[in-house]
Amino acid sequence: MPDPPGQDSPLGVAEIAPVPVALDREPVGVLLVAEAPEQVAGALEVVAHVRAHGVDVDELDEGGRRELEPALSPDVAGAWLRHEGQRVDPGALTVGLGLLARERGTTIRHHLSVRSLDVGGERVRGVLTDEGPLRADATIVAAGPWSGRLLDPIGVRVPVVGARGWLVRVGPVAEPIRHLIEGGWRDPGRWSWSGRALTVRRIVEGGLPSPSLASLLQPHFYDGTVLIGSSRQDWVTPEPDSAEVVVDLLRAAAHLVPSLGDAQVLASGWGIRPLSADDLPIIGAVRDGLVVATGHGSEGVILGGGTAKLVASIVLGTERPYDPTPFDPQRFKEREAS
Repeated sequence: MPDPPGQDSPLGVAEIAPVPVALDREPVGVLLVAEAPEQVAGALEVVAHVRAHGVDVDELDEGGRRELEPALSPDVAGAWLRHEGQRVDPGALTVGLGLLARERGTTIRHHLSVRSLDVGGERVRGVLTDEGPLRADATIVAAGPWSGRLLDPIGVRVPVVGARGWLVRVGPVAEPIRHLIEGGWRDPGRWSWSGRALTVRRIVEGGLPSPSLASLLQPHFYDGTVLIGSSRQDWVTPEPDSAEVVVDLLRAAAHLVPSLGDAQVLASGWGIRPLSADDLPIIGAVRDGLVVATGHGSEGVILGGGTAKLVASIVLGTERPYDPTPFDPQRFKEREAS
């Protein structure tokens, strides 16, 4: 019998949290779908990539697809089952972690705006807030796409931009979806940030950036509803210029799983995600007393535990839990100099 999960693992946190945290104990499986022949090559690149990282993948014929996921459209060009994918309720996990931290002596301040970093000489010694200074031996900037607002004034530049992403919840559906389903693979690099700045000329000549879309369907834990994504659009305005992305996401989802066409639309929402120039997180010390942790894109919940362990080791001066080199904030300076 396997050992119980440790308290520093997500499963361990879910078991001891003072609020219920929905989290799959075992992978539910990710069904990767090429909806049209031109998407097969991109899907195969994804299959090769995840296999190279130790994930088992099964290619499914038409009969296998129908048995595995009866709700899937019969017209798809190909499908592969990735033996990975565990769902979590990120809101409940966040609250659970906060309450556990408070039980262990952490002070959590809600709705307290940090206006700037408190710098003394070459050392960052805390932050300046609406309620005055808060001093600390170590300050961690993990402000997502807004990290630059704190870092830029002290001369620390990190190449992070914001990208808006939408989610829509529908259902419940008559024929439940059994797996996470990914479709819409137009090219394997569709999420990569090009590094092109949104200059005045680009916007004047081409208008506001169009969103990149793909289909990601996640069945809910309990009630038969489905969460639909996924999209990415360069962030220019505080509010979306249009909600047409919702229509596009629903259209793509109903094409992938036709029974969704009769599902009730329950809610939609958007958020701003921090993207780094190379799509990897930026984690490390950038000044005496100052650590940055940002650039996680749409995978902040997935990567948060590993990020926390690395940040803790930097602050405490202990052995790093893994090779931090790919995430070093200095990597961009080194590339510019080469």
